[in-house]
Amino acid sequence: MATATDPRPLADLEQDAIARVETEMARRAKGVKPWTTREYVERIEAVHVRYAQRRHWLRTHEQEAAA
Repeated sequence: MATATDPRPLADLEQDAIARVETEMARRAKGVKPWTTREYVERIEAVHVRYAQRRHWLRTHEQEAAA
């Protein structure tokens, strides 16, 4: 997530999070218990949900700061 010390746009951070999920999927594919397609999709969806909630929170709190 974006912090005061990380000025990168949320879209970039979201893509980084998705890349980490894909890296973990590749790592697990070589192991004893690889992820199923469903587990992979659920983790990608969780990333999108987390960043959508963060964007919503930022939009609502920008209005409070402006007041």
